[in-house]
Amino acid sequence: MQDKLRASLPHATVRLFRLVNRTHGRALEAIGLSAEQAHVLTVLWAFGPQTVGELGKALALSSPTLTGALDRLAAQRLIRRRPSDDDGRAYVIESRASATLRRRALRCLERTEAACFGALTRTERRELLRLMTKATAALEGATPPRRRHGSR
Repeated sequence: MQDKLRASLPHATVRLFRLVNRTHGRALEAIGLSAEQAHVLTVLWAFGPQTVGELGKALALSSPTLTGALDRLAAQRLIRRRPSDDDGRAYVIESRASATLRRRALRCLERTEAACFGALTRTERRELLRLMTKATAALEGATPPRRRHGSR
């Protein structure tokens, strides 16, 4: 069983995600952010205001997880929700974080990225990113498997 887990890409991916997320979370705690909140803010900083749907897709977060992160960011006055000009049912999320918080968060993420992936050469990091991006794109375009009759 241990050999199967060691050879399992899904297991290795989930394990790496959890370790990276934990490392980011611990470092970001010092500036009052969770890893999820920092992830939301970095997307807003990179792409500008986003609808909740666009954010959910960019972050690959479930709706409840995203809503919770947005609620906490709004309570901290780090984002603003406003009705969409294009769709009255949608909300646009804008960053309201200060330039100081942005600099601190980005520096923190750079340090933890170096800590998490320091064992890899620059070339290996680029290749890992290329492969992860390729696998992600394939999953995003994949049709979900059909449920079997009677399964949940």
